Amino acid sequence: MKKLLLLSALLVLACTSDDSNDSNSTSIDGKWNLNSQLYNNNPENLNTCDLESYMQLSNNGSGLYYIYYTDFPEDLDIEPCSFDSTFDVSSSLISNNTFSMTWDYGDGDIEVGEAIINNNTLTFTSVYEDDNYVTTFTKD
Repeated sequence: MKKLLLLSALLVLACTSDDSNDSNSTSIDGKWNLNSQLYNNNPENLNTCDLESYMQLSNNGSGLYYIYYTDFPEDLDIEPCSFDSTFDVSSSLISNNTFSMTWDYGDGDIEVGEAIINNNTLTFTSVYEDDNYVTTFTKD
């Protein structure tokens, strides 16, 4: 009976350990680099400057933001590819690998969608100003 109890305890610990590894594989924590974007089901032509854009995300809700780079700055004295803007991002877990995500551009301008994490890829799907977007990021 003691052997059966010990074996049961070991199996519970082994399963608990496996579960924690699964949750780490779908963690939203980290730096997510812009990879691609569909605009109304058409691929956007992202250049090397666009691809410098990234999100820094955290499971605990702190330090959530998106850094956007562009080669079309309003100030012509700036280098061709430069920092354009930062905006706040918030997320909440829906299920194991799915998050509700809001991008806040300021002055009440927000974009709401769903982010799905598959391995090291985060895919954000949204409708913003009547246009459909599918934006893909890869984890740094």
